[in-house]
Amino acid sequence: MSTDSSSPFSLHFNLGRIPVVVDPSFWVVTALFGMYGSRSPMEMLSWVGVVFVSILVHELGHALMAMSLGCDVAAIRLYSMGGLTFPDRALSRWRDVAVSLAGPFAGFLFGGLMIGVNMMMPPRSPLGIVIFRDLMWVNFAWGIINLLPVPPLDGGHVMRGILGPSRQRISLWIGVITAGGVVALSVSVRLFYTAFMFGWMGYGCWQALKVARDIKPLQPMKVADPEPDALARAWQALRSGNESEAARLGHLALSAAKPGEESNAVRDLLAWVALTDGNPRSALSHLEKVDPPQAARPFSLAMAFEATGLPDRALPHALAALEKEPTEAVAALAVRLLVGAQRLDEAERIARDFSWKAPGKRDALLAGVAAARGDFGAAAALHATAFETAGRAEDAYQAARNHARAGQGERASEWLNRALEAGYDDFETLGQEPALAEVRSAPEIAERLARLGKGAA
Repeated sequence: MSTDSSSPFSLHFNLGRIPVVVDPSFWVVTALFGMYGSRSPMEMLSWVGVVFVSILVHELGHALMAMSLGCDVAAIRLYSMGGLTFPDRALSRWRDVAVSLAGPFAGFLFGGLMIGVNMMMPPRSPLGIVIFRDLMWVNFAWGIINLLPVPPLDGGHVMRGILGPSRQRISLWIGVITAGGVVALSVSVRLFYTAFMFGWMGYGCWQALKVARDIKPLQPMKVADPEPDALARAWQALRSGNESEAARLGHLALSAAKPGEESNAVRDLLAWVALTDGNPRSALSHLEKVDPPQAARPFSLAMAFEATGLPDRALPHALAALEKEPTEAVAALAVRLLVGAQRLDEAERIARDFSWKAPGKRDALLAGVAAARGDFGAAAALHATAFETAGRAEDAYQAARNHARAGQGERASEWLNRALEAGYDDFETLGQEPALAEVRSAPEIAERLARLGKGAA
């Protein structure tokens, strides 16, 4: 599970008590959409602004409806595929339909308001006309498309709610058929990006059908029948990579959990779902609701704070976790955070004294301590030992990097070759590593990288 899920280029702000995260991918994909027309730089900038404001209004529609129905909203996230709103608990079937519909209708309301403004103050400049046209397209055309019954569009969620939990396969089949029809229509009028998008969503529905065969449809939950296995099934879904199913089951378990130990266990699960989905702020929001606060799992808090970019706040929780649940994952996190805090003696002690199942893991962590001390030769030797033990290409690459930092060019070339032979393929990192600039420019390495089509020199 990656701890580097919060991009340093993400935009973070709050709308009242709702945290909003805007991923860099949102700006990139929005700009790519804008390139379909012949736009001037100012028109492109206005397009990005129109999409940003309109999708934020759409997600606020979801959020405000959820809040009116008794939920808190952990976060709103804008990303490459649009937006996501994260309520902190599951809602009943028809309330969930209402939340799903609130987003598109918030866009329709906003679009109608813009029509009223346009009637009272018609735009006089060409740029104003373009902005009004874009507002109409995004809020009305996209809103109507978003109501098509294809998951993960809002229309897909509405269809799932209308059909109920016992007919989920029918809703997925409707999604597959609708997506196929849109793909065919889009190809016929040469809207290839739309065809790709609906093809991707239709494929997702088809894949979900395979999973749905193995899952007994959930019956409407009663207080006397709280689905006691929902939490266990949620963990199983998360470990198998099915985050959406884990989130669904987790919210179901939360709605049935008794206050205290049961609800705390579910919030821990939902925090890990959020971390897996790249939303550490939502993870922290779940963990902050644990009651009492000291009952929150230290390892979960440490991972969430590190992923949020707050290693100083993560470290005490990691050390507390090492006392309570001394697993390899916890020990590795504690060592990593101690190295970042320059508490190198403590980091070395934990790395040496912990009972690792694989010695290569210990050597790689000790190499990180040595590198932090500036002993690059020792770091290279430890990474080399870790590679010989476990065969991880990353260790061979780090051996090359530390040999280069120690001024040992020949050894660096040798180990970089070994890393490439072992399957190292993070060519972006390799191309940006200043210590390896001379090694990359060596004829043999440069030729090899060129053959791989990833010239990094």
